[in-house]
Amino acid sequence: FKPPEELSALVVMELLYYYALAHQDSFDVRWMRSGTVQSSIIFPLAKKLREEKGLNVKGGCRVKEVKLGECGDVAAVEYTEGGEAKVIDKPTGVVLALGNTGLRNLVRSSPTMSAVPSFAASASLPAIDVISCRLWLDRTVETRTVANVFASFPQLRGAGGTFFMLDQMQPREILWEDGEEGGSVVACDFYNAGGFMGVEDK
Repeated sequence: FKPPEELSALVVMELLYYYALAHQDSFDVRWMRSGTVQSSIIFPLAKKLREEKGLNVKGGCRVKEVKLGECGDVAAVEYTEGGEAKVIDKPTGVVLALGNTGLRNLVRSSPTMSAVPSFAASASLPAIDVISCRLWLDRTVETRTVANVFASFPQLRGAGGTFFMLDQMQPREILWEDGEEGGSVVACDFYNAGGFMGVEDK
């Protein structure tokens, strides 16, 4: 619910998935049959941009510094790829798919970016921790609704969230491998989940 200029491209794609594609009861859409957001959306989009628009899409890279020129144009981008330091000089344009923490760190390590008021302000953008998980159970669990919200339980440590009974929303063959005997599959999204970050998976 931020102005679009305050969101990275990756955040927009994640929000589209979590608030639209993942909420079948609320929107007239279907769950992805297989794969992840990355394999089903990001990779094909990057391939299309490379092949049809001639863009240079650099996945899995860490941007160290963005150097701006005197006119506000991008003079250079310093990044690491596979542990090797690299530089792109005078690109036509740059689109960064960064989360809040990544953007904050980049601005701090880029003196010419931090001198621009809008970039400097981005270092103070608020953020919350989010955890998404999927549980495959050994038996079917009956619920009153296939999706719901949960909050205000002491065990949540201040978090809130949503759950989705995927076995009641998707065909079984999508959720289980051939021959597997299993029960319910539950997807849970926890928001303001900082209290869970240090907890072991089990």
